[in-house]
Amino acid sequence: PALARAGPVPRSRLSPPGRRAYNSPAEAFSDCFECARYSSDSPMGRAAVLLAGTSKELVTQTSVLFRTLVVFALIALVLTVILLARAYTSLEERLVQEELRLQGVTELLAESEQELTPEDLEAVRLELTTALERVEVLEARTDAPARVVAASSKSVVFVQGAYGFIDRESQQPLRFAGLTPEGRPQMGSKGAPAVQLGGDGPVLEIMFTGTAFVASQDGLLLTNRHVALPWAYDGGAQMLMAQGLSPVMMRFIGFLPEVDQPFEVDLVLASGQADLAVLACTEVTGQVTPLDLATKQPAAGDEVIVLGYPTGIRALLARADEAFVRELSAGTEMDFWTVARRLSVAGHIAPLASRGIVAQTTPTAVVYDAETTRGGSGGPVLDLDGRVVAVTSAVVPEFGGSNLGVPARQGASLLMQASLARTLPVRVR
Repeated sequence: PALARAGPVPRSRLSPPGRRAYNSPAEAFSDCFECARYSSDSPMGRAAVLLAGTSKELVTQTSVLFRTLVVFALIALVLTVILLARAYTSLEERLVQEELRLQGVTELLAESEQELTPEDLEAVRLELTTALERVEVLEARTDAPARVVAASSKSVVFVQGAYGFIDRESQQPLRFAGLTPEGRPQMGSKGAPAVQLGGDGPVLEIMFTGTAFVASQDGLLLTNRHVALPWAYDGGAQMLMAQGLSPVMMRFIGFLPEVDQPFEVDLVLASGQADLAVLACTEVTGQVTPLDLATKQPAAGDEVIVLGYPTGIRALLARADEAFVRELSAGTEMDFWTVARRLSVAGHIAPLASRGIVAQTTPTAVVYDAETTRGGSGGPVLDLDGRVVAVTSAVVPEFGGSNLGVPARQGASLLMQASLARTLPVRVR
């Protein structure tokens, strides 16, 4: 019976003989609807009675098969919701990773040594007179004995390198999605270069320059750790590495003054404590005299000479004659590697020299004000007797401010370890 406002309302339903009396879902809902109609004057009250009564009827008065199907449907619904939530979370994570990857690539390309265009060369040619005057004034400030600069310069290496990234699992390189008709990388929806794993687009290369110097008779070079392993100090590279990509050096070469052709360099050992690394370069063994490393640190007030290749190729072009720049701009090959090779063949590879005063020394750093900038990292800091007292490490842009060098004693220690690492089966750290 259903309770109505005027009293009980009898209801009956006949079932076939021999069949247990179960209500169908429609019958259960119909009964509860009738109960709700007569149970209350309030619409909210009737709705509550309908909802509670229907739930109870479906659980207690319907067949076991129906209830089982309902349970399985509810389980399937819950699992579907869980899977959709996980898929949504995974999609969000992939979008975040892709955004970080694009941000890392954008930062790396902004810092990478870009290939020269005809417009770049024309700008260099137009600014050549002013640039040469600045370089000459800068070098004139050294006042150092000409023999020290001339003799030491022959052992200072102009370093060129390029590195990229591969996926740790698939070992596929990170590539540009494609190039525009002008040869520029295609841009993505967010204005960053579009990159991907796989495909046939050009492999992403981050190009850089630095400085090193010959430090042993058997062809060992000293430089900075951040020159030998540039990705370890770059925020953009760290973003890519956090996304499951591993850095790989694609090309690493050096140039010496008075040596026409470039030569391959390889990492032998990088310091875990100081910004120092040792490179191997057997091709120049016996061709140049290694620079001597000082056994004592300089004192505050001592004069030093810094040699290096700040600003890389552009500084070398600024020091070249106008005829060379004009000839270079008339050619068709002006990529990062070709321009450096042509500078070397033409005899325009030579380090820039600047002079400064030591402000402070500690067991781990030498502070001085000799002018240098990006690209000069890894160059020797010489006393007026031509001995290396430090290796340029931290430089301030725009040729100014205080600069830091790693004391030569730490370089000597790392050279000894590198020599042992080349002869022993186990690498010394």
